[in-house]
Amino acid sequence: MIDELARAEAAVAACADAPAWALSEHDLIAVLDATHRLRQRLAAVQLAAVRELDGRGTALAQGASSTTVWLRHRLRLDVSAARRLVGLAASVDVAPPGVRDALASGAVSVEQARVIADTAATVSASAGAEVADKAVGVLVGWAGQFDPTVLRRLGTRILDHVAPDLADAAAAAALAAEA
Repeated sequence: MIDELARAEAAVAACADAPAWALSEHDLIAVLDATHRLRQRLAAVQLAAVRELDGRGTALAQGASSTTVWLRHRLRLDVSAARRLVGLAASVDVAPPGVRDALASGAVSVEQARVIADTAATVSASAGAEVADKAVGVLVGWAGQFDPTVLRRLGTRILDHVAPDLADAAAAAALAAEA
């Protein structure tokens, strides 16, 4: 993996040195789309590395009080960014494989992956892993059309789409609780 990342870094450096002004509008849009997908795919690699380092206790072994503190110093992040990175790595790690696959392929953004992972966790707790897998599939499909904010709103009603019988039972239970 290290060799592949070194080659990718060299390729990115070559692209960074190329003049953007020489590209047509069509090519600039293609560059924008490709760099966005690449950024998401790299985020998936980074999240997997963060989660593995956290699981191994690397930060503690190197004298830091937590992985968040270690990342803050190692990557020169502010504490909230480091905390978000550790949290997202944990969320994506425990999410159904479809979330990791979608992020690794560049089909969803990091923010969309966070929303999908959060929704999957909620659905899994209330309806089980099988329904959560269906929810991930639906949300990944919707991610091509909706930003993270809209996707989160749709996620709140996901049971209506993937398990209508459970959604009806949950709504009935909520009404009974209110009464």
